[in-house]
Amino acid sequence: MAKQDFRFFDSRQKYLLFVTTTNEKQVIGDHLDTYIKTIKPKKPALKIFDAGLGDGSLLISTLRSCHKRFPTIPFLVYAKEISMEDVRIGIEKLSNIFTEHPNTAFVVTNLHYSEAASLQSKNHAKQKKFKLETVKLKGKTSYEFFSQLTKLDNLLQKNWQVERHPISGNPTYKKPSALVIYRKDQNFSLSDIAPTKNNLSKQNFDLILASQPYRSRINARKKNEYVIKPMIDALSKKGKLIIVHASGNDPAHELVKKIWPKENPFPSLGKKIQKDLKSLLTSKELKNLNFHPIKNIKYSLRALPEEISNGISTSIVFSAWNASTYVTQMNDDEVLKVEKKFQHIEPTQKIIKKYGGMWFNDEIIVIEKS
Repeated sequence: MAKQDFRFFDSRQKYLLFVTTTNEKQVIGDHLDTYIKTIKPKKPALKIFDAGLGDGSLLISTLRSCHKRFPTIPFLVYAKEISMEDVRIGIEKLSNIFTEHPNTAFVVTNLHYSEAASLQSKNHAKQKKFKLETVKLKGKTSYEFFSQLTKLDNLLQKNWQVERHPISGNPTYKKPSALVIYRKDQNFSLSDIAPTKNNLSKQNFDLILASQPYRSRINARKKNEYVIKPMIDALSKKGKLIIVHASGNDPAHELVKKIWPKENPFPSLGKKIQKDLKSLLTSKELKNLNFHPIKNIKYSLRALPEEISNGISTSIVFSAWNASTYVTQMNDDEVLKVEKKFQHIEPTQKIIKKYGGMWFNDEIIVIEKS
């Protein structure tokens, strides 16, 4: 079994604490709006792909922004997520979207990056077991939709089971599955847009989001082969692929280097990824791509001023440490060794005092198909 999963699979506690104690999702969402306003939707729908649903926060922010720009255009929204718990949490957040933008068809699948756009597993034996469920929501209010979306646990437990790949050891789906959700009163306009078991044609997307979609430590070629190239292949003409990943060179990175001096969490960032991609793709493929300048964005740990000024509180040390080891994707066993000896408390306090808090850097890579 592989020692490290290809994708960064975090613990539920670390992930939820990170999401609730930082403003990363909000900051990314604000930057995405500048790209969304330049999208040119094509009939029959604005097509969006979230290449890693997570808890759904970033997708919901994106859909709100899309509704502001395109209030009457149908949305076909795909999301990839292997974690049943993340799918459950993400789906429950959709009730307001179905209320605000009624003509939305939402599709979530557990398939791999290279398979999700077509809803076709490359494992032919598994594809024969492919399960597509369609839920048509009744009613017109977010309360009614939320009530129905929270009753999908049995369906998810049946279709979102995970096993280990026999060669790589990475988590993979036991059974390829997709769940399609839209409002029943929108059936006339959406039934021909939403996928069905007998209509699994490959989709090409106007906007693809890939936020923290891979382990930071793997090399650029693996990032490109497993995630970025399949997503480029799924872009429509004038479509935009937006990749966001942690980039270090911030207080969190400094803290980790103090405790683990030999760690190099970010060996292959945007420039290396783009350079490798240009050697991986054919000249014909590259001719149809436009690489936007790489952007750096900064987000922060949420903390009350008195938590720092009146002596650094235990709560901010805990959340700062969690966020720092999360964004640098430190091995849980190594983190536990340090925590057992309380070796992280003083260095974390010093970093918070030095910077008056804690902040983090992400890179945004935008690739557009011409």
